[in-house]
Amino acid sequence: MTILFASDLDRTLIYSKNSRGQEVSTEDFVAVEWVDEKPTAFMTNKGLQLFQHIASSTTFLPVTTRTAEQYNRITGLYHTVEKPKYAVVSNGAVILEDGEPLAEWSDKVIAQMQQNRTSIEHVLPQLDAYIKNKFVLNVMQAESWFVYLIIDEHVFSVEDFENLSQIFYQQGFSLSHQGRKVYIMPTCINKSAALQFVAERIAANTVIAAGDSMLDFDMVLSATHGFIPSHGEANHKGGHLPPHVSITTQTGVLAGEEILKKVNDYLL
Repeated sequence: MTILFASDLDRTLIYSKNSRGQEVSTEDFVAVEWVDEKPTAFMTNKGLQLFQHIASSTTFLPVTTRTAEQYNRITGLYHTVEKPKYAVVSNGAVILEDGEPLAEWSDKVIAQMQQNRTSIEHVLPQLDAYIKNKFVLNVMQAESWFVYLIIDEHVFSVEDFENLSQIFYQQGFSLSHQGRKVYIMPTCINKSAALQFVAERIAANTVIAAGDSMLDFDMVLSATHGFIPSHGEANHKGGHLPPHVSITTQTGVLAGEEILKKVNDYLL
């Protein structure tokens, strides 16, 4: 039986200093990512040990909104275990196989974006009206796939998010608010479809999935077993959950450790 453990990374398994919480002492953290030689993402020591055991005993699939370049910075996960054969990056727009993008997958996504008129070329002109808004600090592009806004969290309101959602939802986009970022994502770029592609490719019988945001929600729902951190956007906005999806009791980096413990227990 092939078991596939697919998980989002940021704010699910790994955490920045701002998102990791205060319940764990500095000595119990271990860095797994560095930028300019400075640690930028962390796990607990116990969480990393659990991850390494899981990754060495079953198939692990990282599923992240990060680009391939950003994903490759997370070297600390794979110090003692082999890097996964597959990785889903750019929110599902790209599937890496042995580190190289699968053209058959990305070409399909590009064709859907053009057909749906949801490419960056279509969305950027519509953002002109918002760029000068007081809550927008910057507009960023994730390669050629999607756009996200860097916002002032103290100014950005629930009403602002709802207004943006209504405007772009009608045009084939989904929105996700994660900290200082608001993702404007073409619906044809999604983690669930990419996960299904990989699961079928490796003939997985059981899929365990974890994720914190609404960008992870469909992926978690479609899995055999799903986990959502209690601090996650998907917990707060997802509504009623089916029995096969669990919410952690812990928050922050301890939620990541809790998920890994439950996955490890399942594999025993």
